[in-house]
Amino acid sequence: MAQVQIAYIMDPLCGWCYAAAPIIDQMRNAFGDQIQWQVYVGGLMPESRVLGPRFREHILSACQRIEQLTGQPFGDGFKALIQQPDSALDSRPAALAIRELILQGDMNKTLDLIKRLQHQHYVEGFTLTEPEVLLGAAEGLLDDPQSLAALLAQPENWSAETESLFFQGHNMLTAAEGQGYPTLAIKYRGRYQKLPHEQFYQQPEQLIAQLTPLVAEICAD
Repeated sequence: MAQVQIAYIMDPLCGWCYAAAPIIDQMRNAFGDQIQWQVYVGGLMPESRVLGPRFREHILSACQRIEQLTGQPFGDGFKALIQQPDSALDSRPAALAIRELILQGDMNKTLDLIKRLQHQHYVEGFTLTEPEVLLGAAEGLLDDPQSLAALLAQPENWSAETESLFFQGHNMLTAAEGQGYPTLAIKYRGRYQKLPHEQFYQQPEQLIAQLTPLVAEICAD
């Protein structure tokens, strides 16, 4: 049986990727092994960035909108983190954790890790630069946690280690004609076509209904 190839282009610090988590869950539950997931990390913050007042306000406003649209919770820990004047965010450490699962070749475990990381950030309020948090999130998923631990212990190498990962993410974003994160794209008739997931934040089941005949068609080939 053929599988449907779906590219998921995301960043662990992207609030709208967290907003799309229920859509990803419903797609996984509805289609299971019919989907061959391909995860790409874009690098929203490719270096450590201290949050200025305007950026903090932008994040909190987006979070309020996401909560209203999707019901995804933002914990007090996250809100406190964003309101701290010296808080800094950096996509690279969490991206390295995701990369290790991608290289392991298990996309379901990769998606499980992403979901754990989102909980640690958006509910618990961790920055996702803490090695113990990242290793804890990868527990039971990663075959070689020592490899990740070694990468996280060398922040001076994070940029070099994530450069090609982010480059691949940007290339796929272009190929899928995405505007930003998250982008979901389905491979159909030889090319990736962007899914309008943003239309279904409040009713993910309607996206499933629209995808069902397309998935059946591709899997029947």
